[in-house]
Amino acid sequence: MSGAIFSDSWYKIADARVSLLPGVAVHRQLWRGRSWVVLEDAYSHRFFRLTPEAYDFVRELTPEVRIDDAWQSYLSRHPDKAPGQEEVVQLLSQLHASSLLYFRDGSNDAEIFERKREHKRKEWKGKLLSFLFFRIPIWDPDPMLERLHQVLQRVPGAWVLAVWLLVCLAGTVAVLQHLPALTDRAQGAFAMANLPWLYVCLAGNKLLHELGHGYVCKRYGGSVHTFGLMFLVTTPLPYVDTTSTWAFPNKWHRIFVSAAGMLVDLFMAAVGALVWAATGPGLVNSLGFNLMLIGSVSSLLFNGNPLLRFDAYYMFADWVGIPNFYQKAQQYWYYLGDRYLLGSHAARPPIDDETERNWFLVYAPVSLIYRVLVTTGIVMFVMDLWFGLGLVVLLTTLIAMVVMPTVKLVQHLTGPAVQSHRTRALVGVGVISTVLAVLLFVVPFPYALNAHGVLQSSRQSILFAPYDGRILRAGMGHGQLVQAGQSLMAMDDASLRLDMEQTEMERNELWVLERQALTGKMAEIHVVRKQIDAKTQRLQDLSERLDTLDIKAPHEGRFVSMESREKVGAWVQQGTELGHVIDTHAPFEMVAVVSQERAREIFDAGQGRLRVRLVGQSDETLAIDQLVVLPYQRNRLPSAALGWMGGGDMPVSAQDTKGETSAEDFFEVRARVVTTPEQHVALVSGIKGVLCIDMPSRSLYSRLEEAVRQLIQKRYFVG
Repeated sequence: MSGAIFSDSWYKIADARVSLLPGVAVHRQLWRGRSWVVLEDAYSHRFFRLTPEAYDFVRELTPEVRIDDAWQSYLSRHPDKAPGQEEVVQLLSQLHASSLLYFRDGSNDAEIFERKREHKRKEWKGKLLSFLFFRIPIWDPDPMLERLHQVLQRVPGAWVLAVWLLVCLAGTVAVLQHLPALTDRAQGAFAMANLPWLYVCLAGNKLLHELGHGYVCKRYGGSVHTFGLMFLVTTPLPYVDTTSTWAFPNKWHRIFVSAAGMLVDLFMAAVGALVWAATGPGLVNSLGFNLMLIGSVSSLLFNGNPLLRFDAYYMFADWVGIPNFYQKAQQYWYYLGDRYLLGSHAARPPIDDETERNWFLVYAPVSLIYRVLVTTGIVMFVMDLWFGLGLVVLLTTLIAMVVMPTVKLVQHLTGPAVQSHRTRALVGVGVISTVLAVLLFVVPFPYALNAHGVLQSSRQSILFAPYDGRILRAGMGHGQLVQAGQSLMAMDDASLRLDMEQTEMERNELWVLERQALTGKMAEIHVVRKQIDAKTQRLQDLSERLDTLDIKAPHEGRFVSMESREKVGAWVQQGTELGHVIDTHAPFEMVAVVSQERAREIFDAGQGRLRVRLVGQSDETLAIDQLVVLPYQRNRLPSAALGWMGGGDMPVSAQDTKGETSAEDFFEVRARVVTTPEQHVALVSGIKGVLCIDMPSRSLYSRLEEAVRQLIQKRYFVG
């Protein structure tokens, strides 16, 4: 054990007489080849892990011996491993906070009680700041799990594993076979009509998840005495308390208990996938899809991610053999700041093995970044549902992640721990703060606006069906070169010719009436001639329509229609897209889409250096000699490849099965591509690429402030 030998607070506890409670059970564990001792209160089922050296000292404490006498005796017998006085004060206060100590009297233990009260204050402060996550215990499931264990222990484990693997494999195959349909279905997962069923599947899956933890814990000899409801962002979900696994001596048993919930999730996700793939639209199909979504997402993003303190985190900590991994990683970074930034030479790293340094160096910052991203997502989700509550969540998040660490830093700088080097500490903090402030608020950083688009010929025509009808023939196939005026397709003209014959007969009848009216009144002749003129005009219109049924190339180029041959004999509606004619000799241009927020930057700041990189040919940068931003919003994408369904990043409307209609309006940017003879690039219409536009340099704060303001205006219509 390490720590200062003497403590200014020692006199407050020196005369106290304490010992471990009689009901405390002792368990031995092995972490990374080093022994640890776990103390368990048999009544409250609270646990406390400490080193064998600390436990050897705690065993010396009895109600008949003063703490100071016990410490002096242990120091004389074990001078190399005896704890320092400050460490004894901290150890006893932590044991007392865990309700593991017995006090013969409370007259001289003010320091321990004060530290316990401070510990309780921190607990309550943490609960207040995490008011959207709290638990309510309801029931003791231990007897039920015991009866379940008596029944299931007769089932061979190999059978259970075989069934689990078979179902998960079948579910994976079903998902892969219906991947396009899954992509379409996923866009409506959070529709209002689906939210109730999504919650039903979430609650049911969570119940089975927690029972999986509880049963495996019971199977390995643990106890599960608490089943209740936890309220996660005001959403009630079941939970069980399996903290008895902390006392398991076998780390693989602890890992399996933590993994049991995710194994249940994946099994239920596979069952949901099979149900979804085997049923048609309806309630059962929707429940299967939601179960598949919940089981897979919860396992991959939350429970299966060691960066969050859920199941995978405890599995990871047990696997690497580092107890309290998250806290120790944070403490190690605090140590680095205290030692090298503030100059505290007495600071000691919280490591038990030199190999732990690399784990702590990587884990703490990565987990912090991921936790910030997840927290931001939760805050935005709550604000989407209840804006006022979301603001409260945002405020508490800022207090917990910004204000409280700042307050702790100020308290540390003004406290006794840095008294001997306070000037060095203040200078270090001041220099770092100044550098960060200059980088954030003052220094302008260059950046570029990247817009995804597709390469198109600057001269291309889209061919549409002029009227409802059937396609009789397709004269040209996909990819063939055509000349201007060349026939490409012909539509059925039988009904149109019949209409022309009928109109011709009606006009002939009117001519007969006109000759008969010559002997009558002039008014009658005028009426008949007007009808003749109308029929003549209709015949002219029908003749023009007849010409349009022979679809011809408007200019020379290459005819592009993937289904031109297959469409022969098919009935098409007016306006149906039949193909494209692309002029292969015309220059190419990149047609990109830009969101409303990013388009404003182009309008306001103008354009700097322009360049294009094509997918699969990113080693070549193509120059741009002309850029045009169409000054009106639209929602029809230049190509389905730019939408989510085509692998792009633009959200598309769930009502458009082709994926060509965006979910929100955008601006279209057209840039003419320039190539040089030295560049070996394949310019083919339809290739995806990225249009890069250099923007004026700005500070990070300016860009962040504008992005946040635009997000609030767009998403919440505030400001």
